[in-house]
Amino acid sequence: MKQKVVPIRRKAGPQEKIVASNQKAVDDLPYNSGTWRVGGVPGLYVRARARSKSFFVQRRVRGRLARGILGEITLKAARAEAAKRWTRMKPVPAGGRKTFQLAFEEFLERDKLGERTREIYKYNVERYLADWTPRALEDIGRDRSGLRSLYHAIARKHGKASASQTMRMFSAVYRYARKVDADLPESPTVAVDLPEMKARDWALAPADLHKWWAGVKPLNPIKRTWWLACLFTGARRGSIEALKWADVDFEKRTITFRVTKGDRPYIVPMADKLAELLTGYRDSGEVPPSEWCFPSPVNPESHLVNVRDDKRGVLSAHHLRHTFRTTLAELGATPDQARLLMGHSLGGDVSRGYITAPLVVESLRPVINAVAARYAKILGESNSHG
Repeated sequence: MKQKVVPIRRKAGPQEKIVASNQKAVDDLPYNSGTWRVGGVPGLYVRARARSKSFFVQRRVRGRLARGILGEITLKAARAEAAKRWTRMKPVPAGGRKTFQLAFEEFLERDKLGERTREIYKYNVERYLADWTPRALEDIGRDRSGLRSLYHAIARKHGKASASQTMRMFSAVYRYARKVDADLPESPTVAVDLPEMKARDWALAPADLHKWWAGVKPLNPIKRTWWLACLFTGARRGSIEALKWADVDFEKRTITFRVTKGDRPYIVPMADKLAELLTGYRDSGEVPPSEWCFPSPVNPESHLVNVRDDKRGVLSAHHLRHTFRTTLAELGATPDQARLLMGHSLGGDVSRGYITAPLVVESLRPVINAVAARYAKILGESNSHG
């Protein structure tokens, strides 16, 4: 029997029906139940007819209701398309002058931006550029001194790294808008001298790795195995958190990371030690049944998010990524091998564009096993298996 759908909240009056923004809630909507607004997604609606459920997006533009039909698609696809349509429907301010806010929203539509990058950009805009978002781009383009003053104000209060990151993002948005409107002045960021940011020395020395393991070892099986997966793969935190068992091929001993920076999924060989570790973890009976390798202890239908154990002295997953790359260099891995194992782009020169990454996965196995052996030697053979 299907679960009764309960609207998550009502705002526009007693006639409006709202469905939660997840696929199961949409699937559970009774046929012939009419139109429902999808909670938390601006302008997105689903219409349940006699035999079908289809999505559409609508927005009031200058007093008139504009609507775009999305069709019978998944909620995930509908949310993505609705975000694009919603932005396009937004009217250009009176006088036809585009604001930085509108330019920023259009910029975020670019598919090559990863989810984490989007979050950082939104944070920077809300925290540092709130007074600039309503301004017209052409006015901003002429205010070089104002932007330079803004950079120095951010640097004084929040540090040069935050100020530089904000300016680089600002420049990217402005230049993106200027590709369409060639009449805009040159980007005002030319008046800001950004310091060259030094690479962080975050790789862990053997003694630091011992301290890291001392903090990880007492954790519960899910968290402990999650941290070891970070160590043995060098993958980003979000990639490990979103890993599903379907992405782990124990027969071929490979892992496919689908949630990545820049939305570029990649496949890597799984070190023999990691394969043994994950097999024991999966079959231990200590992990609740879930499609996720590292399910949330609160809700097995979801996965761990924003994993941090700073209070235990456990340094971040990005420190492990730096450690992984440094270890590759110590073991004599080539730059291309390092790029493939870390999911980095193979761009940079023409010849790398000819490499078909999935075809060279097996050739990377000796390298990844050598990295695992180095870690096992540092931590001790028994410790490396948890």
